[in-house]
Amino acid sequence: MKNNKFLKILIAVFALYSLLGFFVLPYFLKPKLQKIINQNITKQAFIQDLKFNPFTFEANLIGFEIKDKKSTILSFDKFYIDFSIFKSIDKRHIRFEKVLLKNALINIVENKDQTINLAKILKGTKTNNNQEKEQSKENLINFLIRKAVIENATINFEKKSDIEPFSITLSELNYTFYDLGSFKNILASQTLTTKINKNTLLTLKGGFKIEPLSMYANVNLKRLKPSELITYKKSILNFDMSDKTSLDLNFGYQLNFKDKIDLSIQDLNLDIKDFELIQEKNSLISFKNFSINSLFLDYLKQEININSINLDALKTNITSSKDEVINLTTLINQDNSKQENKKTQEKQNPWNIDLRSANISNTNINYEDLKTTNKLNLENLSLTFEKFKFENSNVFLKTASLKEPKVNFENKKEKLGININNLNLDIQNLSKEKEKIQIDIINLDKKSLFLSDKLKNQIVTKNIDLSIKNFNFSNKTLSIEKSILKNPYISITLPKKDKVKKEVTKNSKNVETKNSLNMQIGPFNIKNASLNFEDKNLPIPFKTLVSKLNGEFSEFSTTSSKPTELKLEGKVDKYGYTKITGLVNHENIKELTDVNLLFKNIAIKNFTPYSGKFIGREIETGKLNLDLKYNIKKSNLDAKNSIIISDIKLGDEVKSEDAVSLPLELAIALLEDADGIIDLDIPISGNVDDPKFAIAPIAWQAFTNLIVKAVSAPFSFLASLLGIEADEIKSIDFHFADAKILPSEKEALDNIAKIMEKRPNIAIKINPSFTQEDINKLKELKAEENIEKTMKEFKKGDKYQLAIEKIYLSYKNSKKLVELKKEFIVKKKEKEIFQKDRYLNHMKDMIISKQVISDDTILNLTKQRIENINKYLIDKKQIKQNRVIIKKTDKTNTSKSFTSFDLQIDIAR
Repeated sequence: MKNNKFLKILIAVFALYSLLGFFVLPYFLKPKLQKIINQNITKQAFIQDLKFNPFTFEANLIGFEIKDKKSTILSFDKFYIDFSIFKSIDKRHIRFEKVLLKNALINIVENKDQTINLAKILKGTKTNNNQEKEQSKENLINFLIRKAVIENATINFEKKSDIEPFSITLSELNYTFYDLGSFKNILASQTLTTKINKNTLLTLKGGFKIEPLSMYANVNLKRLKPSELITYKKSILNFDMSDKTSLDLNFGYQLNFKDKIDLSIQDLNLDIKDFELIQEKNSLISFKNFSINSLFLDYLKQEININSINLDALKTNITSSKDEVINLTTLINQDNSKQENKKTQEKQNPWNIDLRSANISNTNINYEDLKTTNKLNLENLSLTFEKFKFENSNVFLKTASLKEPKVNFENKKEKLGININNLNLDIQNLSKEKEKIQIDIINLDKKSLFLSDKLKNQIVTKNIDLSIKNFNFSNKTLSIEKSILKNPYISITLPKKDKVKKEVTKNSKNVETKNSLNMQIGPFNIKNASLNFEDKNLPIPFKTLVSKLNGEFSEFSTTSSKPTELKLEGKVDKYGYTKITGLVNHENIKELTDVNLLFKNIAIKNFTPYSGKFIGREIETGKLNLDLKYNIKKSNLDAKNSIIISDIKLGDEVKSEDAVSLPLELAIALLEDADGIIDLDIPISGNVDDPKFAIAPIAWQAFTNLIVKAVSAPFSFLASLLGIEADEIKSIDFHFADAKILPSEKEALDNIAKIMEKRPNIAIKINPSFTQEDINKLKELKAEENIEKTMKEFKKGDKYQLAIEKIYLSYKNSKKLVELKKEFIVKKKEKEIFQKDRYLNHMKDMIISKQVISDDTILNLTKQRIENINKYLIDKKQIKQNRVIIKKTDKTNTSKSFTSFDLQIDIAR
């Protein structure tokens, strides 16, 4: 009976315990708990149900919600607690086997007054913070939660603002941790997964300890949209971000707070895609992809190791305003009240960075300065480098390579433009240690560069291959062991210029400044260079090409007085040759310059543009050889210009306002020898310090003076070839009415023939003439001939007198002989004497005066004289007929005893 009674009591107690635990306690505890909660909060809380298992000490709070008038602030479907009472008693600490929060919802709202709704949910209570801290230390009870789970939670945050509204949602939040407790060295593990808004997924797996505080985790963030986050503080951000921008991030970390903060990050990988930063509807910065691969960071050691960094399709649009404000500096709105941070920062050792490789590809950079009108555009820039190290403020780089960018620079004010295409730059073994910079090898390969200025002068370069060996900068000394420039093509174009008024510039005093930089530059070699020069500022554009240019500049040093030697050889156009040698004082070319410029077999036809501009004629053919020697010592120039022109032939006329009016064909004929060569020596001297001194104008003036002297006094120039006087060859003399060449004139013709042999392109222009003396002499000869003929009619007596008297009486109005004789009777000593000679001469003079000389007679005389000259020059001296030019016959006066044929120098036609 007793056993049955005990059993019944036990069953009754169990039933009562069960009833109280399962039904009574939850029934009474639910409203009490709800009341307590509502007494301590400003909102209304509701509990749907409360369940308790008195045997397992498991409690379930179901359907909890805190609401305001409009919406739910906090709610969850289930809050489950599994309290391990027996282990708590056994281990003497509070122990929970499992804590579960299911389908939790938190709506956080930041109001327009910047208050948070959750901050106002608890009613304010006055507490003594010091007492609480002391009580918390005294009443600290060890605890352990074996497993805690937050399942499918949602957290909504909303910022209410007319200017910068913002919202974010963490959904499908699942968080699990194991072994969370207050014991030392107990390690808790945790796992977190959640969605941020619609696309972003955050995963965290790791662990932590509370005593001492330490944690570790692997974090994985996928498809984060930064544009969804930056609007939270839009008032301080002066930019927008593209909705397409996404970020992927994964890394592991370890964080310890024992003595010092010990943070390490392992295998960080960052990937940002389709980034675009927008300001005032303009894209400032964008890129297709930016990635960091395998970054390791050690905070205590201050070391960062990165496997690689990649940046693809970067585009920038950077502007500097007229107030010199760069748009990138306006991305963050600065507070007007400047806060001064006067905290002294401890000196920290620099971080050491080790980057294995970096690659920047397809980059476009645009920069514009509105004040200076500078514009810079870089297109398709690709930059790679390997093994970059930053150690103890020193920099080391194994290799760097810049590949094929297009560079465009423009200055609108100065009308300056530079275009560079396909530039390749390679650097090997760069190091910077303190003030020392060392580069073992620099290779520059530039396929195209275009430069123009406000005068539209243009310089174009292609195929630049420059190698620099052992570049070093240390102790204000720049040194290069050796440089080689291979296969460059350089084109210089001078455009046609508009006529503008020359601006008068004031002379400013030159202030010599000493350069504190020392240079020691090794030999500079040039291999297979090409130089193209074009001048469009001429009536006919000029263009020439110097190719296969090879040579060397010797080493020079600013600490040495040894002059720099130069030697260059190349090909000019198709068959020309050039060689440049000399010495130059690199510190002051006025102190010492000794340069020899040699040009051989240059086609003069290429210089037609310059001949057209300055002398108004084209050049059809010809070759040019130049041997120019320029010697400057102490500012005094002594130049010797040897100019040899062969087989030159002028072409058509060219209209040019700058052309000098010169008889060029005649000048060429005078200067050109039998071999078709013009050999000129034009010395130049002067002081280069004279502000009016300029080599080119002086050389041109000397050349012009030489031509003017030759053509203005050709006989003097030609006579100097034989060492005779010009008067000896200026004319050919004849006796009156006689065509015979006198012995003295044969000498003149011999000299002329010798000169014409030396100058095969000149011609002798003969000016035939006749004088009154020639006519008078012809009349006299004709009268004598008539007298001789009449004398034959008489057989007796004074035939001469009879013949003259007969001819005299034949003229009308002639006096009777008796009367005429009376005129020639004179009385001497009362004796009449007849002057027969006078009588006969008077009649003869009358007979001569009555003679008529026809034009044919005069012409025949002239022809005979010309024929005799031609026979002598053409037949005897073998002068070509086209080189003896006969002009129209003129009547002249003479004061000499001869008739002279004046000579002129002309060009053989």
